[in-house]
Amino acid sequence: MGRSLELVLLLLQLGSLLPSTLAVNCPWPCRCTWIVDSLYADCSRRDLQTYPDFNNVPVEHLDLSGNQFNEFPTQYADIDSLIYMDLSNNQISALDGKAFIGFTSLRTLLLANNSIARWIDLSPSESFKYTPSLKRLSLSGNHLGSFGSEEMYQQLHSQSLTELEISSCGISSVGGDLLVNQLPNLERLTLSNNKLVQLAALPSRSLRMLDLSNCSIQRLSSPFLDSLPNLETLNLSRNTQLQFGVLDEDLILAYELRRLDVSYCNLDQIDLSGLPVLTEVRLRGNLLRVVDNETFANNTMLEVLDLSQNVLRLIGQDAFSNLRRLKELNLAFNEIARLDRNFIRNNDVLVELNLSRNVLQKLTRIVSNSLRTINMSWCEITSIESSSLSSLSAIQKLDLSNNLISDIPSNMRSETLQQLSLANCRLSTVRNNTFREFPELADLHLNGNRLTSPIPPLYFRGNKFLDQLWLGDNPWICDCHNALFVEFYDFLTTKPVKIKDRNHLRCAAPAIFYGKLWEYACSDVWMVNARSSSSGEKAWGIIMLTLLLLGGMILGYACMQKFLKKRKRNQNHREYAENDDELRRIRDLNDRILLEEATPSLQQAQEISLLPSYEDALRMPKLERPVKSMVDLSGSNRPQSRKLRRSQTQADGDASQSEGEDGLQLDTCQRFRSVEMLSNRDKERTAQYGPRRRTGYMEYNQSGSRRFSIEDSRFPAAHLKTQNLQSAEQIGNFQSYENSPYTKRRPKIAEIPPFKRINMMGASVEFLTDPEYDDVSSKPGSPFAKRRPKLPAPPTMKVSAQVYTMQQQHEQQNPATGQLDPAIEDYFSSTQKAASSSTIASDFQELLAPELTSLPDENRSNASTSDTEQDLERGKRKKRKNSASARRVSGSFSAATAAESTSSDSERNVQVHKPMRETLF
Repeated sequence: MGRSLELVLLLLQLGSLLPSTLAVNCPWPCRCTWIVDSLYADCSRRDLQTYPDFNNVPVEHLDLSGNQFNEFPTQYADIDSLIYMDLSNNQISALDGKAFIGFTSLRTLLLANNSIARWIDLSPSESFKYTPSLKRLSLSGNHLGSFGSEEMYQQLHSQSLTELEISSCGISSVGGDLLVNQLPNLERLTLSNNKLVQLAALPSRSLRMLDLSNCSIQRLSSPFLDSLPNLETLNLSRNTQLQFGVLDEDLILAYELRRLDVSYCNLDQIDLSGLPVLTEVRLRGNLLRVVDNETFANNTMLEVLDLSQNVLRLIGQDAFSNLRRLKELNLAFNEIARLDRNFIRNNDVLVELNLSRNVLQKLTRIVSNSLRTINMSWCEITSIESSSLSSLSAIQKLDLSNNLISDIPSNMRSETLQQLSLANCRLSTVRNNTFREFPELADLHLNGNRLTSPIPPLYFRGNKFLDQLWLGDNPWICDCHNALFVEFYDFLTTKPVKIKDRNHLRCAAPAIFYGKLWEYACSDVWMVNARSSSSGEKAWGIIMLTLLLLGGMILGYACMQKFLKKRKRNQNHREYAENDDELRRIRDLNDRILLEEATPSLQQAQEISLLPSYEDALRMPKLERPVKSMVDLSGSNRPQSRKLRRSQTQADGDASQSEGEDGLQLDTCQRFRSVEMLSNRDKERTAQYGPRRRTGYMEYNQSGSRRFSIEDSRFPAAHLKTQNLQSAEQIGNFQSYENSPYTKRRPKIAEIPPFKRINMMGASVEFLTDPEYDDVSSKPGSPFAKRRPKLPAPPTMKVSAQVYTMQQQHEQQNPATGQLDPAIEDYFSSTQKAASSSTIASDFQELLAPELTSLPDENRSNASTSDTEQDLERGKRKKRKNSASARRVSGSFSAATAAESTSSDSERNVQVHKPMRETLF
C-alpha cells in the first residue's frame, strides 16, 4: 500500500512538470491534469446533473463520481482514448443493452453505490459484449441480491473481464457455473460484506483471488476450495463464527493457496497442514494460546507470519524452527513474559521481529545472525542485560521506548547498532561509557525521560556518526551561568545541528524559566557573557575589520586608478580617431577643391565649347562689315545710316579729323563696355602660373574643339608684363609660338583683351598680335584673304585700326596731335581725359613708329586716296610680311635686323619692341 501511494505521488509530481504546450480546454467545472502522458479529468463531487462536454479532449481517466447523474453517458462513446471512467456514488438505476456501444477502449468501469436494484437492470447478458477491452468492473453498493442465478438473462457475460467487485450488494447465495461459462477470464472476485448464508461450489479455473471477508461464513468446505484449483489468495477475515480445519473431516486442502488471511475470526486453534505452499499467513486478532513445533510443521514455505493480538503466553523453543524462509514475525499484543534465547536461532533469513506490547520485563539475550530490527516497546522492561545485544551480530535498529528502563548497563555494546530509541523511559543520568560502545550510532532518542543535567559532549566522543539527537520533554535545569550547560547547548546547535526536537527543549527549573525554551531563558545571560568574555576576540575582530577595510580601500583605489587610466586611454584613442577622421575629411576636401579647380566647371566648359576649331572657323561666314564690339555685332536695331568715321591718322581736313576723333572715341567705348572683356582681363591679371607656363598644354572640350588651358596659357598676365620686357634677342629666341596650333586661329571677338587696338576683321592670331599686319590686304597667306562672301556685299564701312607707339605717349596730353585714350577710361564721358602718368609698358606693348597711320582696307573706299597709292601700300606690306615671316622662321632677330627689314623708301629705321602676342581663349 505504501509503495503504491509513493508511486501515485511520483506520478503527480511528474505530471506537474509537464510543459504548458500540453494544456487542453478542460470543460467547466472539471479539472484536467497530465500525469506522465495521460490526461486525468476530475469532475467528482460537483453536484452535476448534465455531463460535461469533452469534445476534442483526449481524456483517458474520467472521474464523474459524487454527482447526480441518472443515465449512463453514451455521448462519451466517441472518445477513443477513454480507458477509465468512474461513475460511482451517482443515481444511475439501469443500463441499456446498447449503452456500451463505442466504448472499445474502456478498461475500468466503476458503478459502485448507484441505484441498481436487480441484475436485469444492467442487461448483463448483452451490454458488456460491446466492451472488448473491459478488465475491471465494480458494482459494489448496489442491491443485486444474488450471484450465479440459474436464469441466463441475469448472468453477467464478459469475455474480457478479469476483476469483479460486488461487495456490499446484499448477496445471500453464491454458486453455479457462472465463472466457468460466462466469465472465463475472471481472476479476482470480491464478495466481501455480503450475508452469504449459503456458499455452494463456484468452479473456476481462472480465479486466483477470492475475498470473502465479513460475510458471516461459519464453515468452509473442502469441495468449495476443490472447485478453485488455481486459487492463490483467500481472505476469510472477520468471519467471527468460522471453523477452519478443526475437525479431521473439515481439513482444508489447497495445494496452490499461498496467502491466507483468517484475522479476527475468533479461532482458538488452527490446522494448516493441508496448505503446504503457504507463504503468508495472517492470524491476527484470534484466540490462539499456544504455538509449538506442530502448529506450522507442514508450512515450510512461510515468509510472513502474523500472530499479533492473540493470547500467546509461551513460545516454544522449536516453534518456528521449521520455518527456514521466515522473514517477518509479528508477536505483538500478546502475553509473552519470557523468551527462549534460541527461539529464532534457526531462522537464518529473519529480518524483522516485533515483540511490542508484551510483558517481558527484562531484555535478555537473543541469538540471531540475521535479525536487523527488534521492536520491544511497551514491554514493561525494567532492566537490560549487558550481553543482550552481543548475539545479535546484524542488529541495526532497537526500539526500547515506553518501558521502565532507568539505567543502561556500561558494558552493553554493539558494532552494528545505528538507531536506539530510549524515549519515554525513566533515564535520569547518562554515564561517560553509556554509548561509547556503539560506534555506528547515528540516531539516539532520549526524549521523554528524567534528564535534568546537561550531558558533557565528551560522552559522545566515540559516536562519530551521531547526527540526530532527541532530548525534548525532559525536566532540564537551565543554569545559564554553567559552562557545561553552555558547552552542551553549543554541541547540540552547532552546524550541522544535531538536536531534532529543538522546540521541545524546555526548562523545568528554576521557576522563572519554567516552560521556556533554552534560547529564551538564557538569552540575556549568554549575550552579556558573550560581550564580556569576547573582549579579546572583539579586539582581534576590530583589527581584522580594520585590515579588511584598509585592504578594501587599497583595492578600491587601485581599481579607480586602473579605471581612470583606462578611461584616459580610451579618450586618447577616441580623440586620435576623431582627429584622424577630421584630417581625412580636410584632405578629401582639399583634394576635391583641387580637382574642381583643375577641372573646368560646366559653365566654363559650355563657354569653351563655344569656341570654334580651326576647321569650324574656315566654314564660318565672314563678317560683311567690321564691328567694334559685341554690342555692335548683336545690335540689330542699330541705325544703318550711321557712318563709321575714318581714323584720325587720315590726312584730311579738320572735318575729317574731328570725325576720326569721334570714331576713335566710339571705338574705345564700345570695345571696353564688354563685361566679358573686363572679366577676362581680371582673370588674366589674377591667374597663377606654373613652371610650364611658357609651353602650356592642349585641352579638348566636349565639342571636340581645341583650346589652351587658362591655368597654363603660354603668355603671362598683364601685371607680369614688366617682368617679361626682355631684350629683342631673347624674345626672338622664343620657339613655341610657331608650333602653336592656334597660330592661324581666328579668336572670338569677345575674348580679345581690351588693350589690343586691332581691326575687328583680323583673320589670325598673327594679325591680331603683330602691328605690322594692319591691313587685311597685306596678308596674302590668310585663309580669309581670297574668301568672298556669297551674299551681296553690305554697304561699305570705315574701320580704323589704331596702334600705340612710345612717342605717342607724350602726345596723349595734346588732343590735336591725334593721341589715343588710355586703356581704361570713363566710358560715359564725352570729354577727352588726360593721359595717365603711370607706366603703360606694364599694360601695353609699344611701337616707336611715329609716322604709322591707319591704312584703309582694300574693301573700303577712300576719296582722299587714289588707286595708285593703294597699290603701293600693298606692295610695302607684302614685303614687310615676307621679311617678318623669314625672321619668325629663323627664330632669332635683333634690333639691327629689325631695322634692315624695313622698306627701302624714306621711312626712318625705328627700334621695334616686338609685342608679346597674347590672346585669351
